Parts: sequence; structure tokens; C-alpha cells
Amino acid sequence: MQSWVFYLIIAIGCGAAAVLLILEKRRNERNLKQLKIRVNVNGIRGKSTITRLITAILKEAGYKVVGKTTGTAARMMRWDSEEEEEIKRKPRGVSIGEQIRVVNKAAKAGADALVCECMAVRPDYQKVFQHDILKGNIVVIVNVLEDHLDEMGPTLDQLAWAFGDTIPYHGVAVVPDCPYTDFFRAIARDRRSKLIVAEPGILPDGYLDQFSYKIFENNCVMALSVSRALGIDDEIAFRGMLKANPDPGALRIEPIQNKNLETWLVNAFAANEPASTLEIWDCIADTGLPMTDPVVVMNCRPDRVDRSGQFARDCLPQMGPIHLVVIGEKAEPIEHAYRRGKLPNVTTYHNLSERSVRSILPELLPMLDGHVLFCIGNIHGIGEEFLESIRALNPRSLLGNTPATWGDFTRSLSPSAEAGSAASPADKTEKDFALEDASK
Repeated sequence: MQSWVFYLIIAIGCGAAAVLLILEKRRNERNLKQLKIRVNVNGIRGKSTITRLITAILKEAGYKVVGKTTGTAARMMRWDSEEEEEIKRKPRGVSIGEQIRVVNKAAKAGADALVCECMAVRPDYQKVFQHDILKGNIVVIVNVLEDHLDEMGPTLDQLAWAFGDTIPYHGVAVVPDCPYTDFFRAIARDRRSKLIVAEPGILPDGYLDQFSYKIFENNCVMALSVSRALGIDDEIAFRGMLKANPDPGALRIEPIQNKNLETWLVNAFAANEPASTLEIWDCIADTGLPMTDPVVVMNCRPDRVDRSGQFARDCLPQMGPIHLVVIGEKAEPIEHAYRRGKLPNVTTYHNLSERSVRSILPELLPMLDGHVLFCIGNIHGIGEEFLESIRALNPRSLLGNTPATWGDFTRSLSPSAEAGSAASPADKTEKDFALEDASK
């Protein structure tokens, strides 16, 4: 083949690709004009839950809203259906094209509002996600915590800079009251956007206890602040949030009971960084669960060795006396911390990493009877299979017993509860425990 023919083919191919990109961009722009409200939920922890809460508020307020999460299990929620659509991805994983398709599907369905969890991590991708694809007129920055520092950091200041760069022009930014609030305020002022600081203390007393699952105050406060920015009545917002389905990765507490075993499973895998994990730890301790010598299972990801190091340094030593079991892959940071005496609160240590769930269970189960099983680290890798194997220990007759609210759960563990503070998991399983079944 002559060289000019080769170059001609290359030129034609590049030209065709450019035309397709232009057409795609124009279609996306038309779709965005139909979606009058576009909310971009950014930050580190709680994005999926807040996306669901805002979507539920808009639905309750009468909007034709589509919500899309990107967390543990990506989902699309529509105003006209109770069923959620699971987003199935190719082996290569998340791509920007996924969000373009979401915008197109929402517009084709006739939606007038779209709430999306930011699916980008790298600062340049976050900028494209906000300013080129979604063009959110409301951006929510949930929090600024140490996570994804390998891609967004390596410092919190750089993390805040990346989030701040997604603040819209001539729109609204909802941010937390944090050390970076003034930084976000300056960016919003330069971009002629309104800044709303979401502050605690705006929820009615006892409101969080009305949810059927455990939810944190900050999540509801951020969603309510967005609702107020849109002029939606608080009563509508409160009703809507209570109707939101929990994310599959949300906090779960489940009693596990059979003739040989009585324990509680606390699934905190989704809080995959130290600060959020410790927040859940404190929350569970306040419920009245027997947290004396709990069994902590740490699942390590081979592609997040730095995260394992953070847990070894900033999380595990803060947990009080624990039995520590390590599963997953590349658990060297935990192993090194233990051998160097950096985990003095660990009463017994079991490194079961690089092993299958089938070989882990025989060593783990004898430790669990009468103790809380607290799962941390990450759901990916072996985590999901591990959880399902633990849940399979429950007899079928005990599955699906889900009391109405989280408040029922905490009251059942109170010494003043009718069952008495000395009741065992077996006594309470069928009528007293409030569970979160986030997969439903």
C-alpha cells in the first residue's frame, strides 16, 4: 500500500470520529436543555445515599426525576417506576460514555430533572463530567476526606481544589461547614454562583429514627439544603427522604443465629476509609450492641494497598480491644503494623489473606459466638462473597424479619426495653431487631 493511501485512510477515520463527537455533543446539549434541574453530587463519602435522598425529594415534589448512583452497585431510579435499573458495565469498568448515555435515557424518558453521583475521580475527569457532560446547575460537595489521594491528592488541599473546580457558573453550590468552606465560597463568588452552607441542627428531633435503615445526619442535611435551594417545602422533603430506598452499600446490621451460633453482622464495608469507618464504629457502640471484644474482619484490596496502610495507621488502633481477622489480598500493611506493635489493642490476630472464603470460615466461626462481627475495608474482591456466606448461616425461617425503623432497633437494645437488657440475639431476632436490607 502506498503511503498516501495509508494517510488518507487515517485522515478519513479521524474525520469520521470528529463528526461523531460533534453530533454526540450536540445531542447531549439538546438533552440538557430539557433537564431543567441537574444536580451533581460530589465528594468522598455518602454520595450515593445523598443522591437517592435528593431524587426522592424531587419525586415527592412532583418532578419527573431520574437519579443515578455510581457506588457499590450503580443504579438508575425513575419517578414513574418503583423498580431500579442496574447499570451493567463492560470489563473495562466506568467510562465517561456511561454518563452521556444516562443523560440521553433521562431525556428520552421525558424527565425534567436529573440527579447524578459524580462518577469521576481524577480532577480532569471531574471537570469534564461537570462542565462538559452534566453541566449541573446545582453541585453538592458532600465532604472533603482522605480518599483517592493517589489520583486526586496527595494532600487534602489538592482534593478540595479538585472538588472546588466543579462548582458551577451562575448556579448553586451546596457545601459542608468545614475548613474549606471559605475556599469554596471564593470560587462560587468568582463564578457568580450562590453558595449554601449545609449546617447540622435543621432536622426535627427523632427524624433519623424514622428511617428503616441507619442514616447519618449529614446526609439528610445536605439533601434538605438542596431542597431548600429549589424552594421545596420542608414537609415535602421530609416525606420524600423517608421514601428513599437505601443504597446496596449502606450500613447494615443483621443478627445471625442458628443452633451453633449467635452473633451480629455489621456490614461497614462501604465506608472504605478510616474516618467514616470510625464514625460507624461509634454509632454501633451507641446502639447497645455487645461490643466487648468484637471480631473485626478487614478486607484488603490488592489495588488499594495505600488504603490498607491508612486503616492500619488511622483506624484499627482507635477501635479498642478487638479480635482482628484479615482477608483479601496484599495485606502487608496490616501485617507489618501488627508485628511492629502498632496495634496494641488487637488481642488476637489472624492473617487469612490470600485464601478463599471456604477456607476462611472454619477458622472464623469459632470466634464469633456471642460477639459482634464488624466488617471493614472494602466490599470489592472477596468481600461480597464473604458477606453472603455469613448470611447463609441463618436458617430460612429467620430471613426477612425486618422491623419498621432504626428507632425500633435502638429501643430494643435499651435496658428499658420489654425484653430486658440481658436478652440474647436468639431472644430478639424475630421481633426486636431493626435491620437494613439495602438490597431491596
